[in-house]
Amino acid sequence: MLKVKKTKIEIDSKTKKKMEFYLDRTSRKYKFICGNLIKLNTTNLTYVEPHKAIFDDFMILFFNYSDQIYVNNLMHQISYEDIYDYVKLKKYENDFDF
Repeated sequence: MLKVKKTKIEIDSKTKKKMEFYLDRTSRKYKFICGNLIKLNTTNLTYVEPHKAIFDDFMILFFNYSDQIYVNNLMHQISYEDIYDYVKLKKYENDFDF
């Protein structure tokens, strides 16, 4: 039986300030959740779970010391400069009932 050990990873202060700089401009409420280091005992497998910025309808995933961020999953990658446009677009999509 595999045992899973999770260790909380704190968000680097420089990375957090960078995220706050871009997210605060959007005037939407969000919440940070720290990522984890997930280790499968008795194996050499380790996974770094990303940090999250949670909004009402989506989340942004990011890693310490990385210049790329992800939306909802690790398949949709955007840059820090695109956060503002993406979050504003999501806000307007939710204002209208398509």
